[in-house]
Amino acid sequence: MIPQRMIDEVRQSSDIVDIVSDYVRLNPSGRHFKALSPFTQEKTPSFIVSPDKQIYKCFSSGKGGNVFTFIMEMEKVTFPEAVEMLAKRAGVDTSKYQRQKAKQEDKQESSQHETLRWAARMFHQTLESDAGRAAYAYLVGKRGLEAGTIRKFGLGFAPEAWEFLLDTARRDNIPVEQLTALGLVTRHRERNSLYDTFRNRIIFPILTVGGQVAGFGGRTLSNDPQTPKYINSPESAIFEKSKLLYGMHAAKNDIRKQETAILVEGYMDVIAMHQAGFTNTVASSGTALTRYQAKILKRYTSRVLFLYDGDNAGKKSMLAGIDILLSEGLTPWVVLLPGGDDPDSFIRNYGKEAFLEELESKKSSFQDFQLRCYRDAGLMENPDTASKAISAMTKSIALIADHVQKELYLEELSKKLDLSRQTLRKVMASSNDDRASRYESRNLNRQEAAQEPQAGQQPLSVSERTFLEALLESTSYGNEVLDFAASHETMFTLEHPAARAIFTHLVERFRAMDDKEGHIDITSEISSISMEQARNIAFDILIRLPVSQTVRPSTAELEQHARRCLTHFLVAVKNIMLEPLQKQKLEIIAQLQAAPSAHEQERLSKELHEHNQQLRAMEQEVGESIRGILGK
Repeated sequence: MIPQRMIDEVRQSSDIVDIVSDYVRLNPSGRHFKALSPFTQEKTPSFIVSPDKQIYKCFSSGKGGNVFTFIMEMEKVTFPEAVEMLAKRAGVDTSKYQRQKAKQEDKQESSQHETLRWAARMFHQTLESDAGRAAYAYLVGKRGLEAGTIRKFGLGFAPEAWEFLLDTARRDNIPVEQLTALGLVTRHRERNSLYDTFRNRIIFPILTVGGQVAGFGGRTLSNDPQTPKYINSPESAIFEKSKLLYGMHAAKNDIRKQETAILVEGYMDVIAMHQAGFTNTVASSGTALTRYQAKILKRYTSRVLFLYDGDNAGKKSMLAGIDILLSEGLTPWVVLLPGGDDPDSFIRNYGKEAFLEELESKKSSFQDFQLRCYRDAGLMENPDTASKAISAMTKSIALIADHVQKELYLEELSKKLDLSRQTLRKVMASSNDDRASRYESRNLNRQEAAQEPQAGQQPLSVSERTFLEALLESTSYGNEVLDFAASHETMFTLEHPAARAIFTHLVERFRAMDDKEGHIDITSEISSISMEQARNIAFDILIRLPVSQTVRPSTAELEQHARRCLTHFLVAVKNIMLEPLQKQKLEIIAQLQAAPSAHEQERLSKELHEHNQQLRAMEQEVGESIRGILGK
């Protein structure tokens, strides 16, 4: 268990706006910041960050939280790992806390992320040892890498031995079952034995945006044509290659500063580009660009420069990638390097200055690139194939959300093809009609599913929401409401399970406080509620509450605010206590209106009269109790 003092120091040293900005593009909106949700696909921003309260709320997904829950959501890590990541980012010295929990950390060594970090360290140490001398010479001599670059990207080496990793893991008490689950070792089916997956390979650790090791890529040093040149960690919950961009952790800040991302194909291309000073470069790592990868890029920039290989496979990948980028609101540009060069080989053969000149002189718009590809392929030579090529280009333009940009690209294409804009609009409309018919029913189904209430997701009643609003707001001004709630817990009957979870958690945490006059950190307490729905509802309430005064209020003002919160809380308590009786009254009235006989009507009338007396007596009793509490 992480000491609370360490959690508090890390949280106070981390600004949520700064943290979230690493993942989404935030825009000021009054006292808040807004962005497109990182959790869902949306066109209108509904993701809100409050710098005053240091919390976020996503209204499209319902999720909310603080810096810790945000990192947990984005990086798919546990709470302790999120604390460690933020501590490193904020420069918090955690050694003073870690000494207190050394034994506990020994038990946590078996976590999958720790195993991945261990493997990355082991591969890197091996590269810099005698066992990795040939591999190191290959990287420096043949690939032109500098020592600092090798360290920056944590490159490593896996020896040719079948059980090198296995033996090292046993020595370091790393569970073998975790190595198998992470694909670091492979089970031989026939022999029922284990062996290292990566052998005689340069190792490229693949990191998440936040710098967590997610998996590995390995390039063989063997000349055997039967040996795959590259292999990667197998797909898992931790390693989803389609959701990762190689080098993003190192490039994200420069992408934001330069407002452009350079997208290449392979690991070595990224490394060579960074070494040459093009530190805004990332790679799709041999896979076709995915929408998820485009969404990651969109958080940092609106412009992407394709720099794939100029062969047919590279051109085909870029043509497909153009539509993906356009559909995510990004503007693609393309550079085709001459001959058979990729960025890595071009820089090694001709140098950084020649490469920079090539980028500046050969950069073309996505439209020019499309037209060049179709002309080179001979598709523009006859009306039949030209019609299909033009249709493909208008489909790309149709993906552009900005109406002005769409018109400008349409006009540009009209001039290049010597076709009227009216003709191109008809082609675009025809292709859009076909696509719309395919997606219309799918979108309707999504809307219906979104409107359909989910099990256990019933909304809070007005009285329960008011109850929780007063309870949460009161914590900014002291513990008077919490103290009252803890002393009169049996009075409250909350029907909604999430409301019960929030109330019970806060009361228990208050009772556990040694200093009852101390301040309870409401955002941290909400984050530690085990029920996800309860956390999301609590953060939704919290972000809507008015912001506390920036200038510290006087003691008299604090007492005034606390008393107001207590009043609101008690009124909500009254409504909650009377609500069951009010519902019973309505049920009796409904039965009375539908009574089939005079005898039944008489019985229900009498029951309604008795119920009204009980309701008035309860109202009077609760009202007197509230007046007594407020008048004390």
